[in-house]
Amino acid sequence: MAGMSREENGTEAVYCFHYLLPMTHSGDNVREHMHSHTLEITIFISGQGLENESFSKSEGYAKDALGRFEGQYLNDMPEFHGNATIENIGEVFFAMLSVTMEDRGLVLKRLEIGENPLQQYVISTYI
Repeated sequence: MAGMSREENGTEAVYCFHYLLPMTHSGDNVREHMHSHTLEITIFISGQGLENESFSKSEGYAKDALGRFEGQYLNDMPEFHGNATIENIGEVFFAMLSVTMEDRGLVLKRLEIGENPLQQYVISTYI
């Protein structure tokens, strides 16, 4: 495989970014059950746009998109429609970040999200 191009050997380069997002939610949409977490979010992106972007600039796109959720009670935000389970948060973030990256010629390949490092919800275009 040495000396072969990525196209020839069937591999793909991706950037991987890790974020910590403090937020509040209730899994059952009952305000009295509200509690806080620092979500661990890892995203993997690829695409032609990586050739034209620096690592930190690409990271900034996702950080900007996720920043408005920091410290918020997610159940009250319109994107979640009162459903702020970890699975729905992951689905909403994957859809939102997919558009954010696509607008810049990038592809969101995978999103991992969890309330602790031992339990992660994963959405991926590959496993």
